[in-house]
Amino acid sequence: NIQVRGITSLSGAVQPLIVLDGMPMERLNLNDINANDIASIQVLKDAASASIYGARASGGVILIETKKGRPGRVTINYDGSASLEKVVAKPDIMDARGYGIMAFRAAAYDEKVYGTALEPALPRHAYNFIWHRNPDGLAILDDISLTDYLDNNNKVPTSNTNWLDQILRNGMRTNHQISVSSGTDRSKSFFSVGYYEATGTQIHTSFQKYSLRANNEYALIKNRLKIGQNLSINYLRLRDRSQQYPSMIMPPTVPVYDVDGNWAGAAGFDDFSNPVRVLTNEQDNYNHFVKTIASGFADLNIWKGLSARTQFGVDYTNSYSRRIDKEWRETGGRSSDGENFVGNDQGHRIGYVWTNTLSYRLAKGKSGLNAVAGSEYTWNVFEGFGARREGIYLEDRDFAGIGVATGEKWSMGSSADEYAYYSLFAKANYTYDNKYLLSATVRRDGSSLFGEAHRYGIFPAISAGWRLSEESFMKGNDFISDLKLRASWGENGSVQGLPRGYTTTPFSPVYSATAYPIAGNESGPLYSGYYRTWLGNPNLKWETTSQINFGLDYSILNRRLSGAFDLYFKKTTDILVQTPYIAAMGEGGEPWINGASMKNTGFEFELTYRNDPANKFQYSISANGGSFKAKIIDIPKNVINKYPGNGLDDNVIGGTPNVIYGLVADGIFRTQQEVDNHVTQSGAAIGRLRYRDVNGDSAIREISDRAYIAVLDPKFYGGMAFNFSYFNFDLNFNLQGVFGNEIYNQWKYESDFWGITLPSGKNHPTRLYDAWNFDNTDSRIPAASNVTSNAEQRTSSYFVESGSYLKLRNIDLGYTLPAGIAERMGMQKFRTYLMAQNVLTLRKTWGSNKFTGFDPEMPNYGYLIPLIVTFGVNVTF
Repeated sequence: NIQVRGITSLSGAVQPLIVLDGMPMERLNLNDINANDIASIQVLKDAASASIYGARASGGVILIETKKGRPGRVTINYDGSASLEKVVAKPDIMDARGYGIMAFRAAAYDEKVYGTALEPALPRHAYNFIWHRNPDGLAILDDISLTDYLDNNNKVPTSNTNWLDQILRNGMRTNHQISVSSGTDRSKSFFSVGYYEATGTQIHTSFQKYSLRANNEYALIKNRLKIGQNLSINYLRLRDRSQQYPSMIMPPTVPVYDVDGNWAGAAGFDDFSNPVRVLTNEQDNYNHFVKTIASGFADLNIWKGLSARTQFGVDYTNSYSRRIDKEWRETGGRSSDGENFVGNDQGHRIGYVWTNTLSYRLAKGKSGLNAVAGSEYTWNVFEGFGARREGIYLEDRDFAGIGVATGEKWSMGSSADEYAYYSLFAKANYTYDNKYLLSATVRRDGSSLFGEAHRYGIFPAISAGWRLSEESFMKGNDFISDLKLRASWGENGSVQGLPRGYTTTPFSPVYSATAYPIAGNESGPLYSGYYRTWLGNPNLKWETTSQINFGLDYSILNRRLSGAFDLYFKKTTDILVQTPYIAAMGEGGEPWINGASMKNTGFEFELTYRNDPANKFQYSISANGGSFKAKIIDIPKNVINKYPGNGLDDNVIGGTPNVIYGLVADGIFRTQQEVDNHVTQSGAAIGRLRYRDVNGDSAIREISDRAYIAVLDPKFYGGMAFNFSYFNFDLNFNLQGVFGNEIYNQWKYESDFWGITLPSGKNHPTRLYDAWNFDNTDSRIPAASNVTSNAEQRTSSYFVESGSYLKLRNIDLGYTLPAGIAERMGMQKFRTYLMAQNVLTLRKTWGSNKFTGFDPEMPNYGYLIPLIVTFGVNVTF
């Protein structure tokens, strides 16, 4: 997910448009591009620079150029590396003894506070408890031990299993990339092949990638005609089933295997599956992807600065997977009921882009003019099909397929998507005396996604620049090397938030309902009816973002210190929102409309300092960062209830959409007197969360006592890069962070709540050891309980924590062989390096809103980020 300059839509993040070698890509993932093939990356953020790309550029534009051949000798380059991955930052999960202690605490608390019986709540099948009562009648645990078996058949031994450790392992990566570059004054060629393989940090997960690239250019007709092509082919093969979250909550008393070596399960609870069994049984289930990107172009120099270019590109993706759900049984737990299945899914997406431009360059005196006009046609189509059937008698990947399945249970489905764009555009750049710059752009976009009345949109832009450092009054200024002021205004459109097909109203047959003799016949076939799938809106139109940008580029101290500063103001109108369902409208309610508007203001900066290039010790320090504030200006009254707020006086208008609305947690009841003196709160008891009476009516109410409890947008984001070199050694490292934002730590659902009754309870992090208890009344964590009715999992500020972090993303230490030695060994260059990634995370660990999870960048149940240590070499011949 890439976000450029704030929030511009309410229907999901608007992603930047990626332009690869001049070809706009509809659905390109950066992972589809071999990093070794990239020559340059440029990000266009302001509307004026991005406007030439029109309606798909409201989220910014990322320009990527891949490597091309160069005139001169043939150059061969090899990049190779091997990496070790290890999950270092992970939650501490209770062991079997701690799990049983917490089960006893919960039962004792419930008996004391709610009057429930103690013994029935104790998991006697897994534990032996020795306990007594204190003078107040509270059950006190003296000792605890595990039973021999969890089941009555003595098949499942009681265990102390760390399930997360059972599925995690050290991952390995290998990467090999070879490229060949050559060129003359008439032709240039670049060719590369690559192989990348990774075994995941989970057992039976892996990723393989084969890549090929061929870029060629040829000059013909005395260099007046240039033709060329860019070709990229990638094949990916992966197994990516995740069992990290199930491993965090699987009871530790359950073993991986029973006494006979078969899979063991969580007796008495059908929601748990053995994570090791799941990953092992699915180790033959691979997903396959083939990604082909190809384009051809021709540049013709017509006459004295007038040239024409045509480029045609194809983006093709084919995906295929075959899934074998093997028959399985977990002793004491779940089973597949004797069934097995095989499923196939296949899809292909193809996109065409044809761009034609006419360019004119003119230089006369101090004036320079560069103009371009053109058209662009884009067409995309997708088709997918999937089927699943039970009954395969040989669960082997070389045999199992839909055609050999014999069972009666089966299902199939298909999907399709098709849309097109057509655009006309023009842009002119004018410079005078290398001091004054002016640029104007206009683009007209048309999309089949909209109805005929609003199919086209026009998006203009204009920008101006003034290079003050070229003025006569700045000459002789040794302090300022370069200084330029910039200003721009422009508009961009967006269709990313528009669901496919919602400009029309489709109908579907009702196969499952009672049929009706439409023809009036008392015999013969009965016809099914139809229902409205959704209610279309033919008046939907583009979301439009206008942006004003003021910028400053500078270079001082003999160009040692350089940077830029930008201040921007964005306003987005006609934002797509979905209206509430109205029963009177029948099926397919909640149509989409253009109805909301919002604005973003913010700033960005870049700063780089380099020391004297004559020094043996070289270093550079770069920093970049920014801040933005998003504000909803308007939203239809009948839609406002779909967004955080009460829909009346307390609503999202005037604030950011990235907020959380809920109850305000106000500590924990520590004494019965606090409970008695509090306002009416259903479920209130000592050891339980206390909620604030926001509206002052002396009662806690789910709706009227909510407030805005969190803002998810950071107040500042940024990064720093440090580069040092001394003789043949170099050291580089990067920092990145976000600051001032809040997160909703959903992991606290698992760490602080949920009933812990065995055998059906989830495991928890060790944080719960510090939960409120009669001898730990200062705790900020509610008491463990199986029967509380305080509804503490509802949305509240208890889950809101600081999301600020600073990460040391990577450290790279390298050594380059002296040029003379490398040449004597037949090489142009030889460099070896040692690199570490995901090295360190600093987060807030103090105060009432300190972060209590393991990674604020992924506060919920995301994939655990590993530490990666890489050794690599780079050789050029």
